[in-house]
Amino acid sequence: MSQPFKHVATLTILLVFFFAARDILGSGWGSGHWFGKLSEKWAILLTVVYAIMVSLAGLAVIGLYLPDRLKRLSEKLLALRQRLGFWRWPSLLLSAFLPTWFVFYSPWGELFPGVFFRLLLFTISLVALGFLLTAKKQEHLTWRSLLKAGILIGAIAVLADAFLPVSNYPFALHWSEGNRIWDYSVVFGRDRYNYFGSEPIFAWIDPGRQALWGLPFLVPNVPIWVVRLWGAFLVTVPYALLGWVAFRPIKEVKEYWILAGVWTLIFLNQGPIYTPLVLAAILVAFARKKPIWLALPLVYFAGEYAGASRFTWRFAPGIWAVMLTLGDAAIVKGKILWRDWLSAGTLGLAGIWSKGLPIILGIFTGLLTSISSPTEPPPNQLGGTVETLQGLHQGVTNQPFLLERLFPNPIYPPGILLGILLATGPIILLLNYLIRKNIWKTIFLQRLVIILGLGAFLIVGVIASAKVGGGTDLHNMDMLFVGLVLVAAIAWDSGFVARIANSIKQVPLVQWILSGMVLIPAFIPLISGKPLALPAPERTEFVMDRIQNAVSCARTYGEVLFMDQRQLITFGYVGDLSLVVDYEKKYVMDQALSGNEDYFEKFREDLASGRFSLIVSEREAILFKEPDVESIGDSLNEENNAWVTWVTTPLLQYYESVGDFKDTAIELFMPTDRDYDCP
Repeated sequence: MSQPFKHVATLTILLVFFFAARDILGSGWGSGHWFGKLSEKWAILLTVVYAIMVSLAGLAVIGLYLPDRLKRLSEKLLALRQRLGFWRWPSLLLSAFLPTWFVFYSPWGELFPGVFFRLLLFTISLVALGFLLTAKKQEHLTWRSLLKAGILIGAIAVLADAFLPVSNYPFALHWSEGNRIWDYSVVFGRDRYNYFGSEPIFAWIDPGRQALWGLPFLVPNVPIWVVRLWGAFLVTVPYALLGWVAFRPIKEVKEYWILAGVWTLIFLNQGPIYTPLVLAAILVAFARKKPIWLALPLVYFAGEYAGASRFTWRFAPGIWAVMLTLGDAAIVKGKILWRDWLSAGTLGLAGIWSKGLPIILGIFTGLLTSISSPTEPPPNQLGGTVETLQGLHQGVTNQPFLLERLFPNPIYPPGILLGILLATGPIILLLNYLIRKNIWKTIFLQRLVIILGLGAFLIVGVIASAKVGGGTDLHNMDMLFVGLVLVAAIAWDSGFVARIANSIKQVPLVQWILSGMVLIPAFIPLISGKPLALPAPERTEFVMDRIQNAVSCARTYGEVLFMDQRQLITFGYVGDLSLVVDYEKKYVMDQALSGNEDYFEKFREDLASGRFSLIVSEREAILFKEPDVESIGDSLNEENNAWVTWVTTPLLQYYESVGDFKDTAIELFMPTDRDYDCP
């Protein structure tokens, strides 16, 4: 081991332990928790535990510079591993589950949110699990066992993060959860609502996502915990399934194929990626190397489903199909055979046929028109469908851009650009290494198609992330994430899998790149994770009773509007209340971000007339946030100010609060000039 590496490793260990100690002090004595909530004995215990960790760090540093001094200890550790026998499995489980238990299921998870302390915990578990997974008797730790450990720990954390919210708690668990459940229900669960309109119930959500998440409502009287369980399943299992379909199993190394699927789970979780796009990608991946008569309908249906789910996804299946077909193409005398070009073009066209082709034709026609008649279109031509150049332009620019969200900011600390670099940089470096070393044999045209496809996904993701309302995570980079998985699947078949063991052992660069590919996404869910904190059942029952009483009384005087918490109607918590479709919170927010004056003129008129005898909403306050002021836990200044301007201000002008429940984020409002009173 080189001296520079030893110095860097030592410095890293010291820095991590220093900042971890700072995290502990900040969460402990600095906040008064240790001597308040957890008492003095817990402070002493944690101090002892940390002292043990520091001792281990000291041993690690000594091992770097003076390995002979630790020879006896090293031999004892190897002997201990051999003697574990039955206890090897409990030790494996303890090492694998420790970070997840600490962050998501113990009271310590909320008390100690420091990134470096959690990184320290993750690293210790990683090394311990890697040590236990190392098969050779005379080896303490190998890169392969370390990578396996990282994938396992990361997968457990991702699954815990997704399934933690599964509960019968009746109120929304986050800003949009309750109303999203309502969105999902109106397709297959319309009979749950007292609604007499002949038209479909309007819900501001795409049909593909609505139908998929709405499947549980085919079951009569399905409880809310089942709906949440289905949602957790959808944002985990399909991710791994995509990996297992995209990466083909190889007999000699089936273990790697299993791990590749689990790695796909933690890689895509960095978005996270909405499941309809993942399902479309599974169809495209399954169509890979299939006869054209089978691949064609698969790619077509993938394009249809993606296009029905989100506008920006309409071209993704077609582009993926072209990338995969040309990436797998046979090279004869340095050229791609014409039949592969034909197959790629046919599949690409099938993927965009009914959803993307009209857009291309409309944009092309608009460009020709603008060139031949370079004048501004009449105002009534703007705001049309996206199948026109003007409609596309307005769809992109109907809300302001916040370029500062591309860079480090309070909402998403690394910023979109640095975040995407950390998330995708290692896999891009690996693909580039494989090409440069000729392990993955490609020609220029293959590389060009892949670069153009991934570049288009990156540009679209950056634009979507920079718009107001975006930039809080990497979910708008969804097509890029999935595209990289599919490109990696091409490289997987290039011979890299057969040579991966030697590459890990012999090439330090590959070791570090693979470590980044695994350990960065594995640690991501542990950074901001915390236990599920719900009010006591008695408090939940009290708030529910207050809401039910208010609804029962107010419904006799007029319409009751649930701007928020519409799942209470879905699951019958407020009886057979007549459904008011208007002014659903998420749609109202979208109109506020767009500054839709006509929409809010009608909203103000309804408030002024006292149309609603009761409004159930989130907690409201006329509080504008300055752009340069960082608010703890919520720095969405532009979104907050748009809501206060268009919603809160007129609401509080004509309505007053009659119930404010901070711990459930619910507030009740009645007209200020009402001639009735509800207890």
